[in-house]
Amino acid sequence: MRSTRYADLIAYADIGGHRIERLRIREKDAVEIRFSWWKDGRLVPRPLDLSENDLLDLLRKAIGNEVFDDRFLRDLHTLLYDCRAAKPEPPDA
Repeated sequence: MRSTRYADLIAYADIGGHRIERLRIREKDAVEIRFSWWKDGRLVPRPLDLSENDLLDLLRKAIGNEVFDDRFLRDLHTLLYDCRAAKPEPPDA
């Protein structure tokens, strides 16, 4: 995996240069997640813009590549279902 003065790459998922990366940040000695965009092997200093379908594909690949740990995935699952259950009913038209 790639290492720089800034961070060590632990795992990543890439679809067409759109990436989700799990990094160990050296200065903090902490693991963080980065959403990034790469072109010709170089990080592009711009936001990662994706359609919802493309984001789902990238997230699916990131989960398969173990970019996220099990605790995060359990917490995300809980969050998604809790938010859905707490969603207010739409007003009557």
